[in-house]
Amino acid sequence: MSPDAANNYLSAISLSLNSPNMVLDLRIPHNQQYQLDVLDAVITDFLTGKLTKEQAMQQIEQKWEQITNKVGRESQRAAYRASLGLTQ
Repeated sequence: MSPDAANNYLSAISLSLNSPNMVLDLRIPHNQQYQLDVLDAVITDFLTGKLTKEQAMQQIEQKWEQITNKVGRESQRAAYRASLGLTQ
């Protein structure tokens, strides 16, 4: 990568990380299940008109609860807090 290309790339990353609207990926076990298997699938169904907004929200909530209950709510909470650098 040329110095100019590297500078442009790093500048874009810096702008993203310093944006007040920046949201980090959820860093907990089974993240892929929450985001790809459930969220992406349900949003696709919503955007293609297969689900109403209310149905989509209900499906996401129900399926995320199933994952959380299977994995363990307290272990997920602990993993999330650790990802934020929080203890206890």
